[in-house]
Amino acid sequence: MIVIVCPAAVTSASPEGVWRILTDPERFGVWNDETFVSADPPGPLVPGQTIHLTAPSLGRNWPMTLDVGDMDPQGRWIDLVARLPFGIESHEHLTLSQTGAGTLVRFN
Repeated sequence: MIVIVCPAAVTSASPEGVWRILTDPERFGVWNDETFVSADPPGPLVPGQTIHLTAPSLGRNWPMTLDVGDMDPQGRWIDLVARLPFGIESHEHLTLSQTGAGTLVRFN
């Protein structure tokens, strides 16, 4: 079964500021409930990188990984594959767009 969900939010932060947070694996906890464990290779997001995280649910912390696919800093988009417990995989295309109200952040 395939489920498609496209969450989106607008923030008053600049696209550059949001991009800095989204591309720093050690700051992932700023925008989600996950805790950074390690990055291979270490450092800012780059294609081919694997980010190891834990996420709380049901009274425990679950391991998960994010595989970084393609990304375009100029176009402000990132392709990720989230690998969750029980063999669940989520393919994410994250985009940033400047709007009159701020920065639109979309996952789809």
